[in-house]
Amino acid sequence: MDRSAARSTSKHYRCEVDDVRKRRLTGLTGIAMAALLALSAAPGGASPAAEPWSGGFADFPSDSWKQQWGFVAEGDWGFDRMNPQGEELDVFYGKGSSAPSCGDCPSEGGGQFYTDFRSIGRDDLADAPVLHLSYQVRFPADWDFGQRGGKLPGLYGGPPGQASGGEHGDAWSTRYMWRIRSDEPKATVYVYDPSMGDGYGEDVGLGSWLWQADDQWHTVEQAVDRTNGTITIWYDGREVLNEQGIREIADIPFSGIFFSTFFGGHDTSWGPSKDVNAQFRDFRVAESRTR
Repeated sequence: MDRSAARSTSKHYRCEVDDVRKRRLTGLTGIAMAALLALSAAPGGASPAAEPWSGGFADFPSDSWKQQWGFVAEGDWGFDRMNPQGEELDVFYGKGSSAPSCGDCPSEGGGQFYTDFRSIGRDDLADAPVLHLSYQVRFPADWDFGQRGGKLPGLYGGPPGQASGGEHGDAWSTRYMWRIRSDEPKATVYVYDPSMGDGYGEDVGLGSWLWQADDQWHTVEQAVDRTNGTITIWYDGREVLNEQGIREIADIPFSGIFFSTFFGGHDTSWGPSKDVNAQFRDFRVAESRTR
């Protein structure tokens, strides 16, 4: 082949390569544009995920702490038994203690408060279809779970006080419990929802994991999907529960954190055999996994 023919062949080859590159770029651009159009055409439009929220206890229970958490001045009790230790919150439970309504308890124990996402400008969290709450809890090695059970914090929706203590309003809650079964502290999600009518809450996933009293920090995370009522739980990063366990909450937005911990129940038979303390820290709320 002479030089002129070679140059012509080479030029033709480069043109073909350039055409292929242009077609690829055009195709990629089209795919990207289609994806953007699909997002913009989604029902209600696509909205970015809510910025995660986190809270500690270094300045508990100061006004600045209440503002940061969105503290609700309703349904709270036991602040004299909840004490900050750095970023941790230490909670005291007296021997034989139970809920504040206990009539025969020799001592008091535990504590409770509600938070409100909207009061801190977090409508994005309140209106999310799915929300995750995680925190760490530590039970000392000499902790006594008692003979029956007790409560631990979770999420809630609707007005405070309408999804606990036998009250069933236009509200819901997903606290945890430990329940003693076969001498073991079996874990459960203790659910209140509008479908229940009356009576107390219901257990979801009882025995899916065990609470550990070993003086170590353990992470528990719950995800509540309001659209289908699914509750998913991770304990120390391992999924231990995924169940459609809560009903009629699609139209009830997330209100906030329901920090509620005590033995009970409402009488001293639920209480520990001695004074005990537990610690909590590192609360996080997000639309997806927090850790």
